Amino acid sequence: MDLDPTNRRILAELARNARQSTASIARAVHLSRQAVQDRIRAMEDQNIITGYHAAVTEAAAPLRAMILLRFATRPCAPALTWLSEVSGITYVASLAGEWDAMAMIAVADTDALTQLNDQIAKSPLIERAQSQIILKEQR
Repeated sequence: MDLDPTNRRILAELARNARQSTASIARAVHLSRQAVQDRIRAMEDQNIITGYHAAVTEAAAPLRAMILLRFATRPCAPALTWLSEVSGITYVASLAGEWDAMAMIAVADTDALTQLNDQIAKSPLIERAQSQIILKEQR
């Protein structure tokens, strides 16, 4: 399936708020409700959309991690925007050097981290990702 700019905008809307109505997404991407429903169904059938998740506050998410990322495409802005809208990612920074970006993660458990890692790995925007669980933080 081709992830054209409209499909990417639909994915961004779903990442921002997966509970919003199809009509709301349709208004945001300037398509009919039926066209958005068809595109979402097609992305689900192709396993581009693999589920819908609840976003939790950092305080309610006992597992924190950092993910280093290398992007598959340039410019980097689309990947940074997409990452910043993914549920569970609390912070994204663009980097210079071996890695293109770093994302901070706050999720409920290792299963949620695995799902998030899988979601990131399936993105055509991401070439490589390496996650590290944070054991202890000091300020």
